[in-house]
Amino acid sequence: MSSQARTELTRRLKDFDEIMIARDIICPKDAGRPAQQQGAALIRSAVVMLAAAFEGYIEDVFDAAVDLIHANESEADRKSLKKDTSGSLNNASVFKVNRLFFNLGLPWIMQHQNVRWQNFTNAKVQETLGKLVTARNSIAHGGSKSVSKPTANKWKGCVERLADRIDGIVADHVESQTGNRPW
Repeated sequence: MSSQARTELTRRLKDFDEIMIARDIICPKDAGRPAQQQGAALIRSAVVMLAAAFEGYIEDVFDAAVDLIHANESEADRKSLKKDTSGSLNNASVFKVNRLFFNLGLPWIMQHQNVRWQNFTNAKVQETLGKLVTARNSIAHGGSKSVSKPTANKWKGCVERLADRIDGIVADHVESQTGNRPW
């Protein structure tokens, strides 16, 4: 079972898919270089959307965990904690994700033994996320970062698998703190 945050990520990633479909309409497989350059803006848009979707997922799963782990605290206190932590994430880099989850007593989540999968070591996961965040920052702040369609799709696959792993790690932590499996 997945968290509501993971379900919402799936919905958000449909925007990425829609942008990539629009890119394929503008730039079919047999298109020449001018069409490929025209389609590049859509790939860059999809990359920004992908990074934003992952950031939203991280914020949502953190906030859900805060509400479950600190259910005995007042809603105002939980809201204040979220505002000062996930509310100021502003990018889901490896460092910032680690720092965020320290607040839940879940240190170094991005180095967790489950943040890896076949042919993707933990170091490769972190490197891939770093490249996505760097590309997003360059694009969003006016840089001329070029991203290929296969790279963008690889990043999407990494985000999906990473979210699945984080969902499990957070669920295990919430269960260890509360005695109840949240999702």
